[in-house]
Amino acid sequence: MKTLQKQAGFTLIELVVVIVILGILAATAAPKFIDLTSDAKASVIEGVQGALNSAVDLAHAKALVEGKTAVAGSTQAISVGSESILLNYGWPTTADISKLVDVDSAISNSGGNFFYVDSTSAADCDVTYTNSVTNTETRPSITIGDLTKC
Repeated sequence: MKTLQKQAGFTLIELVVVIVILGILAATAAPKFIDLTSDAKASVIEGVQGALNSAVDLAHAKALVEGKTAVAGSTQAISVGSESILLNYGWPTTADISKLVDVDSAISNSGGNFFYVDSTSAADCDVTYTNSVTNTETRPSITIGDLTKC
C-alpha cells in the first residue's frame, strides 16, 4: 500500500494574499516615514539660483550691447519689457533684481534675498543676490544658503 505523505507549508493563494496585504501597508505607511518636502524646497531654491544666474547674465549682455557699463551706482538703466532695471557697472542692482525674476508666491524676496516662505529656517534655505562689484568684469555674488535646513 501507498503511504500518504503529509505536506506542510503555505499554499500559493495564502502567499499571494500576504504579499498583497504587505504591499497595501507599505504604500500607505511609506509616505509617513519618507518626507521629501525638504528635498523639494531645496530644489526650488536651486531653481531660483539658476533663474538669477540667467537673468543677471542676460541683463549684463543687454547692458554691454547698449554701452551702459561704465558708471557705478544707480545712474544707468536698461529697459526689460516694461521695467526699468538700474545698473551697477552694467550688472542689475540688488534692489532691481526681483524685477527680472518671476518667482512663485511660495518664494519671498527681501532685498535680493529669495527664500522659501514655509521653510523651517528662512535664514538658511535661501539664495542671495549681492551686487557690490567695482568694475564691469566682476560678476555679482549669487550665494545659496544651507539647503539641509529647508
